[in-house]
Amino acid sequence: MTTAKLTASERARQLIAPLLAPSDSPFKDYLRATDYCTAVMLYTELQTDREYLAQWRAAFAALMVANDEKRARLLSRLRGDFKHGLSPLPTLIAMRN
Repeated sequence: MTTAKLTASERARQLIAPLLAPSDSPFKDYLRATDYCTAVMLYTELQTDREYLAQWRAAFAALMVANDEKRARLLSRLRGDFKHGLSPLPTLIAMRN
């Protein structure tokens, strides 16, 4: 699968950035992140932002249910995706096994 750039407004990117922090209570914090993405998706008018938030919501759901070792690897790769403006979906697909 090719890695695709993910287009979103600067505001949408600013919303995701702080949610990619390590967590002492990952289930609770990443559940909150998925809920936050969902809430913002409902109110944004930009289709590109809705798609962006939907993809990151999937990433937070994966972080929420991963074990400690897998979560650390996944979080590292997702931060790289975010930094380079890439979709998190190829990383999620590659790490699902």
